[in-house]
Amino acid sequence: MNRLPPVTRTLLLINVGVFILQLATGNALVGPFALWPTGSAQFKGAPEFEIWQLLTYGFLHGSLTHLLFNMLALYMFGGDIERLLGARHFLIYYLVCVVG
Repeated sequence: MNRLPPVTRTLLLINVGVFILQLATGNALVGPFALWPTGSAQFKGAPEFEIWQLLTYGFLHGSLTHLLFNMLALYMFGGDIERLLGARHFLIYYLVCVVG
């Protein structure tokens, strides 16, 4: 079995780390960093749209199952895509997909 390339491994660690931080802070990260529809009443205290939310929402997960399935997909496909595109282009691809 091949080792995971560095960007894929780092993205897995960041996603798991942010999820642990979400749990540790009682979801205090959700309000300012999730992507909310403008004027949403879903979350009291949710800010109006902020530009960073286009990226930060991609690292938040709603449950352990959500995290596990997302990380399974990243584990299964991320390494091969990173090897094909190269680290820099894979990271750009990943972030563009988050924004898209």
